[in-house]
Parts: sequence; C-alpha cells; structure tokens
Amino acid sequence: MIADKLELLALLEEKERRQAGRRLWTYYPDEGPLRRELYGKHMQFFAAGLQHRERAAVAANRVGKSEGIGAYEVTLHLTGLYPDWWPGYRFDHPTNWLCGGDTSTTTRDVPCRKLFGPVEDRGTGMIPRDTILGMTTASGVPGLIDIGTVRHVSGGNSVCQFRSYDQGRAKWQGTERDGIWLDEEPPMDIYTEALIRTMTTRGMVIATFTPLSGLTDVALSFLPNLAPVA
Repeated sequence: MIADKLELLALLEEKERRQAGRRLWTYYPDEGPLRRELYGKHMQFFAAGLQHRERAAVAANRVGKSEGIGAYEVTLHLTGLYPDWWPGYRFDHPTNWLCGGDTSTTTRDVPCRKLFGPVEDRGTGMIPRDTILGMTTASGVPGLIDIGTVRHVSGGNSVCQFRSYDQGRAKWQGTERDGIWLDEEPPMDIYTEALIRTMTTRGMVIATFTPLSGLTDVALSFLPNLAPVA
C-alpha cells in the first residue's frame, strides 16, 4: 500500500514537472477564460511585427508585458514553434537574440527567469524544457545566464544572450542580431546600439516597459503625441 502511494506520488510529481516545462502552450488558447480574443492589445502588438522593425509595449506594472508579450514572442522566434493563429512575423531559420534589463540583477530576475526559469528549476520558463540544449553562466551575478542555446524546429540551434544596461553600451556592441528584447526602458545610447545590431539582419527590437522616468527621448519615440509643444 505504501509502495503504491509512493509510486503514485512520483508519477504526479513527474506530471507536474513535465507540465511546468510546457508553459508556452498554456498561453492564448482558443477558448476559456484566458482565450486570446480577450487580449486584443497583445495581438495587435504581435501583428505589428509584420510591418514595424521597432515595437514597444508601454504599459503599467504587473500587467503581463514581460511574460505574455516579451518572453512569449522571443520564445517563438528562438524555437520556431509558432501557433497556427500567430499574426506576426515568422523567422524560417534559427535566430540570435540579445535580451536585457536595467541591471544584472533585474536581467536575471525578469527576462532570464521568464525565458529559462529560475536557477533552481531551469526549463520552467517560457522556453519549453525539451528545446533547451545548454546554458553558460555569467560571471559576477549568481543565476544569471550568459548564453542559452535553444533547438529550432528547422534543425538548427538558436542563441539567446543576456546583457544589462548598467554594463554600458560597449557590452551591447559586436555581433549582429536577429532580435533584441529590452525589458524596462533603456537609455538612448543602448537603444541606438540595439538598432545598429539588428540593421544588417533586418531584425527587430522589442521593448517592454513602464515609463517611470517620464517623457524621455526613448518613451517619446513611441509616444510622439505626448511631446510638449514648442
């Protein structure tokens, strides 16, 4: 009897573990209380990727912009696992992404965690566990990933690297990228560098932030109607 209970408990734990590694497929279902028709702004943001190389989800805190917009779209481009209903741009090859936030700590706690899961349970973020092929750790900040390698449906491998704004513009220079995700508003020099890194690939820049610093140059580039009249 005890052995049977232990076996059942082990099976339930394994089921939970596998479900936790498939978070991607729980988003934007056809039906139910979380059906995607209720997320019109999210769908507009995704669809805008067909025409616009630069996009920003500028919204209040705690409304799901980092996970439901940033991490979700980046995961699709890294894996190629686009749902049938996907209205946005589709890459037909493995991609190279750079993601980051304002500090190394917030980069670890938000974009890194949202994509790959917490350090104690990797594979429970948005990227499906069985597509994660490897990770190298960054120096100086426990739990921060430097580079993650993700299997793409085409058979090749995508790359996702993490940097923070406080490292300075030089750390964002170098390799061309298919996409860059800026979680939280970057300074203008970082944003400009992101545009340069995606220029030759005709890649995309995605920003998800709350404009806590007011009408900065970066915020106004997406909200021109709020610019003061001279």
